[in-house]
Amino acid sequence: MTLQELVHEAASIYSNKIAVCFDECNNQPPVYYTYKTLVNAASELSDFLLLHCDFQGIREIGLYCHPGVNVPSWILGILQLPAAYAPIDPDSPPALSTYFMKKCNLKYILVDKQQINKFRSSYETLLNTSETSTVEHNDLVLFRLHWKNAEVSWMLNDNKEECEKEKMTNSMSSENSSEGKSEELMDARLKHCLAYVLHTSGTTGIPKIVRVPHACIVPNIQHFRLLFEITQEDVLFLASPLTFDPSVVEIFVALSSGASLLIVPTAVKVFPSKLAAVLFSHHRVTVLQATPTLLRRFGSQLIKSTVLSASTSLRVLALGGEAFPSLTVLRGWREEGNRTQIFNVYGITEVSSWATFYRIPEKILNSTLKCELPVQLGCPLLGTVVEVRDTDGFRIQEGDGQVYLGC
Repeated sequence: MTLQELVHEAASIYSNKIAVCFDECNNQPPVYYTYKTLVNAASELSDFLLLHCDFQGIREIGLYCHPGVNVPSWILGILQLPAAYAPIDPDSPPALSTYFMKKCNLKYILVDKQQINKFRSSYETLLNTSETSTVEHNDLVLFRLHWKNAEVSWMLNDNKEECEKEKMTNSMSSENSSEGKSEELMDARLKHCLAYVLHTSGTTGIPKIVRVPHACIVPNIQHFRLLFEITQEDVLFLASPLTFDPSVVEIFVALSSGASLLIVPTAVKVFPSKLAAVLFSHHRVTVLQATPTLLRRFGSQLIKSTVLSASTSLRVLALGGEAFPSLTVLRGWREEGNRTQIFNVYGITEVSSWATFYRIPEKILNSTLKCELPVQLGCPLLGTVVEVRDTDGFRIQEGDGQVYLGC
């Protein structure tokens, strides 16, 4: 099963239902796409890409854009080729994006026409413009990239990266000492295998390139649909940037269920009162997956009166990506009578996307006892392996150790 197959199944049932809503929050009516429109737009893009892309083994296409109503159809159009999409944020430092594009050896990149000048000004000095070609399709421009020979590094030199790769390889080898194991490993770059390509932030050193197969992310989507009891009546918010892997969960949990996906401009997310009104008054969002930082931006008063009020539309709040708030803080955010289900979700990009979940029991949320202890990580998600190992690498059932995640 692939991400695009999940969407096609939903579209065959809910073809005339709203799939995507983009609200610019500028006093203009929102723009809506039905499932039928979404799939048709994706198919047109797929046909265009098949005509103009000459893949030589690696089937990865960059996507340089801001959030908008077309984003889900662009992603779906790439996946249908089949190929993997590699999101690039126009607001990211050009050095980081260049490093990502070159390390991925991207040959093709789709650029939103609204961002075309920014793309050219950011990367034209690194591209061989005489050999780089472009073709237009609706609101997109397809670049066939030809890089200049200049090496691009990110913070540290390539030797260090090779060293890190070697360490990682050696570590993996020690865990899989049997030679026969290598034959069981999946080549993530096979034609029908890969879903998307991301990079880690690089805050602790060199950014890692993470290639995620459908087989690793689809179980996340399927499990969250069950956990959150998603139906065609739900409205999910695209809270995460495309370069952050929880965005994949937000997009495909919605679009594989017949639900609606709400998208707003990135700039709106930094205006708490405006965002709260859009989410909970105008569009009645029912499922929100977010970082604690995004939630805290609302401020405790707005959280209590709107986000987690007794009459809120929000059925499910899943917090992850950062340390979970203490139970004392969480209780202070909830208005009396609030019934929102609250989850702690944990994971790392390399294990795509979430690895564990824990639903905070209602009796704990309603308790008056002060509690500053960390909230537990909970249980592994479908298709995820969680182990605790000691300093010698042996799995343990109790005591202190290091958490190991796998899929």
